[in-house]
Amino acid sequence: MHPRYGRRLPLTHDQGLLTARASYVVPSVTIVVAMLLHGVAGPRAVPFFISEADYTGLDGLVFTVGLTLGGIVQMAFAWHLYHTLEVQRPRLWFVATLTGLLASFNSILVSHFDMYQHINPHILTAMLAFGGGVLWAFLANTALGDRATAEGKRMRLAGFAMAAVGFVVMVTSFQSAANSVDPTGMTTVEFLNQAQAGIRIAAPAEYILVAGLMMCLASFQHELSAVKDA
Repeated sequence: MHPRYGRRLPLTHDQGLLTARASYVVPSVTIVVAMLLHGVAGPRAVPFFISEADYTGLDGLVFTVGLTLGGIVQMAFAWHLYHTLEVQRPRLWFVATLTGLLASFNSILVSHFDMYQHINPHILTAMLAFGGGVLWAFLANTALGDRATAEGKRMRLAGFAMAAVGFVVMVTSFQSAANSVDPTGMTTVEFLNQAQAGIRIAAPAEYILVAGLMMCLASFQHELSAVKDA
C-alpha cells in the first residue's frame, strides 16, 4: 500500500458511500431547485446560465446555501476517496485529489461571488470549478488505471466527454458573443441581454457540462462498493 499524505476521515464504509451520493445529489438538487425558483420568479431570458439563479430572492438563498454545502461535501468526498481507493499511479492520484479539492473549494466560492455584484471573481471561480472538475475526472480516471471497475470507468469516460464538450462549447459560444459587445457602462443584466445570442448555445452547454461532472462524481461509487466486496 502506498503511503498517504494527511489523516483519513473517520468514515465507515456506509458513511463513505453516503458522502459519495451527497457529493452529486446535493449540488444537483440545489441547481434544479434554484433554477426552477428563478424561472417562476421571472428570468431575464430563456435559456439562462445556472449562475443567474443566484439572485436576491429565495432562488439566490437556495443557490448559495446549497452549493456551499455541496462544495464542502465534495471536498470531504475527494479526501475520502484519496485515502480509501488503491490506484495504479499513486502520485497522479494525489495530484488528482488536490485538483478535486481546488475545484470543490471554488464551487463554494462561486456561490458567494454572484455574477450581478462580483462578475470578475465569479468568472474566475466558475472557470476553476468547472475546469478543475473536468481535469479532476480525467486525472482520477488515469490514476486509477487497471484498478478502476469497468462500470466506474465507463461512467467516468461518458461523464468526462459530456463535461469536456460542454465546457468547450460554453466558453467558445459565449466568448464569441461577448466579444461583439462593448460592456462599458453596462450592468451585468444589460450585458447578458446583449450577449443572449451566444447564451442560447452556451447555457445548454453549461447544463451538459454540469451533468457530466455529476456523472463523474457518481461513478466512484462503483470503486467504493468494490472495496467492501474485495
